[in-house]
Amino acid sequence: MSFDDEETETGSSSSNEGGKKKPKTFFGLELGDGVVYTLVIILTLIFIRQVSIVLQALN
Repeated sequence: MSFDDEETETGSSSSNEGGKKKPKTFFGLELGDGVVYTLVIILTLIFIRQVSIVLQALN
C-alpha cells in the first residue's frame, strides 16, 4: 500500500488484484521498499541536523 492510498476493501490486502502487491510511491515515484526507507532515513537525518543548527544559533 502506498503512502497516499487508503484501504478501501474490507477484506485482506492479499485479495487485491489477484494477490499482487501495489508498488510503494514516494513523492509520486514508484520505488522499492529499501529505497523508500533509505530516503526517509536520510531526510530525517537532514531534518535533525537543521534543527540542531537552529538551536545552536539561538543559544
